[in-house]
Amino acid sequence: MPARTKRRAKFDFRGRPFVWWIDGDKYLRIASLDKRFVIAHPLGTAPGDPPTVAVIGPEFPGLDPADQRPVWFTVPRPAGTVGAWVDQLLSWSFDSAEPRTRLAETPRFL
Repeated sequence: MPARTKRRAKFDFRGRPFVWWIDGDKYLRIASLDKRFVIAHPLGTAPGDPPTVAVIGPEFPGLDPADQRPVWFTVPRPAGTVGAWVDQLLSWSFDSAEPRTRLAETPRFL
């Protein structure tokens, strides 16, 4: 079953269809239409906390699909509009040369 698209921004990233939406004013969620790639970026974290992303879907470059989800990573600090954040997060996610710092536990602000 494909991802829901009603009230969600649809776009293509490198020729693949995705959607993004703000979930409950708490998360920026990004998903491929086939729901294999799903991430969530928490909004409104404390100023000193590093920006993070939760990998929820089974597809994520560099992770074994059998790994327990969610898997948390620190990410570069997003800048610009929400659309720019989406592009930055997807570019980081699909660029295996980008450094990845995996968090050992769920961030304390959640």
